[in-house]
Amino acid sequence: MGDQRGVPGALLPTPPPEVLAVLLSHQHGPPPHAAPITRLRRGPNGAYKALGDPEGVLERRRAANAKERERIRNLNSGFSALKALVPLVPRDRRPSKADTLRAAAEYIRLLRGVLRDTGGLQDGAGGGREVTPGGGGRPPCAPQPRPWGSQPCEGRLQAALPAHP
Repeated sequence: MGDQRGVPGALLPTPPPEVLAVLLSHQHGPPPHAAPITRLRRGPNGAYKALGDPEGVLERRRAANAKERERIRNLNSGFSALKALVPLVPRDRRPSKADTLRAAAEYIRLLRGVLRDTGGLQDGAGGGREVTPGGGGRPPCAPQPRPWGSQPCEGRLQAALPAHP
């Protein structure tokens, strides 16, 4: 067959694992190893020793990781549902979670204004505190909402909602 070292795209045989480990350790240093996941306790002589069963710790860690992944999945699906419900979410780019929360707060504020203007909501009703620009409900570093002009709330809400064909 001949020597194919100079042929581009030719696959060379992989060396046996023992030889490959030696070659890689010469080129890149020692191979990585799993970090200890057990709790350590300092002994009277100053040396640390592992506590507990490493398999049990590993199993608990896997269970906690799966639980956290499920929690994040639920949180993300909640944000997806909120993005679908709130019409004020920016559509020019993929909105962040903070954008979604800001848009939801602004939409709720607009809806409360509509209810207040039509007599459906008395001041202080609704159980929530009003978040107003410059008020105590917004962190000082958060961007202020854009001014909506002097039109009544119904007009502001209609202007904010996407047009249906």
